Amino acid sequence: MSRTLLLAVALFAVVLLSRAPFAAQTLWAHDSALYANAIERGFHVDDALVDQRPHPPGYILYVASAGIGRAAGLDSNSALVLVSMVAGALSAAVLFLLVRRWTSDLVALVAAAAFAADPLVWHYSEIAYPYTVLGLGSIAVASACLWARGGGLGRSLVAGAALGIASGFRQDLLVLMLPLLIWTLRPRGIRRAMFGAMGVAASMLVWLVPTVALSGGPFEYFDALRNQAGYVGSTYSVEAQGLPALASNVGSTIWGLGWGMFGTVLLVVGSIVASARRGRRPAAADGAVFLALWTLPPIAVYVTLHIGDWGYVLSTLPGLYVVAARALDALLASRPASDRATVPAVWGALVAFPALFFVLSTAPFSAAAITTHDAELSTRVRFVRDNYAPRSTLILTREDF
Repeated sequence: MSRTLLLAVALFAVVLLSRAPFAAQTLWAHDSALYANAIERGFHVDDALVDQRPHPPGYILYVASAGIGRAAGLDSNSALVLVSMVAGALSAAVLFLLVRRWTSDLVALVAAAAFAADPLVWHYSEIAYPYTVLGLGSIAVASACLWARGGGLGRSLVAGAALGIASGFRQDLLVLMLPLLIWTLRPRGIRRAMFGAMGVAASMLVWLVPTVALSGGPFEYFDALRNQAGYVGSTYSVEAQGLPALASNVGSTIWGLGWGMFGTVLLVVGSIVASARRGRRPAAADGAVFLALWTLPPIAVYVTLHIGDWGYVLSTLPGLYVVAARALDALLASRPASDRATVPAVWGALVAFPALFFVLSTAPFSAAAITTHDAELSTRVRFVRDNYAPRSTLILTREDF
């Protein structure tokens, strides 16, 4: 194994082990309960609440991955959390390998470790929610597209297949990553685009066929999908709700990105400002189109349509960490070789401080927030079980209520 690959494996192991002490002990949110229902009672997508196992569009490969943990003896929450932990660790390793295309091992390691140590990323790696899976799918598809760009028909097929398979874990990746795939296939004309489209279509059958079959057939599934999309569009989109929706979506997106970037946002902003003053393009200019098509479409969707949870920004965060890595590489290159304090200072600022913040603080994205959630939810569930008979009690829930 090469040194770079060994570092990626080591990074995966370290990140995975770091998650073990902080794993959530209870299902995190309403949707988490729907995923647990799918694991325990059988997969069935429906827009009617009583039959949601889970809600549309289903994420059948995500549910199936957790089902493996359930079959191995884990309870549903632990199985779902394990998927989040593994996806978070894999995201760091694959991001390291991607950043390594532009920088040294050291800079790539700092960037990937900073991503893994970020409080928002770490938080979603510890709970029964599919957003670290969304982040991993984003990185995997972006890596496949970059590898396929300018290559032969076989690479086009693989890039398309990567998007098709990833969308079985998170269907929104089809929309978010499609512009990047089109850019990948464009240089070689229609024939290459056809191979990419074939890769997407063929690999989608892996999850679409069982999803439709287990959800009552094509009419029932696509009707549920249409109803869900219509509800989201009419309730949260800028087109339907105007400026209030825009303000809410922009605020939530900025909030998520701010927590997700943490200290690395200074590198990105500093790189852009410094480059503008020198009349040059930013440090990541050699991959500017690639990075723009990776990071901007998700932000545009969240701002104009809906951002249902801060974890959605994990689809765009990895690309921003690539920008930060390129800026860090330029910064270190400008320092004299004798300045040995630079690298430890960078590690401390970008990796150690966010990690300590997650472990020691009581912020919204922290180990304390997870522990508090577990305690409060366990207390409420225990109170209901102790005081209300299941056969004569109806519980109405919405989000945390």
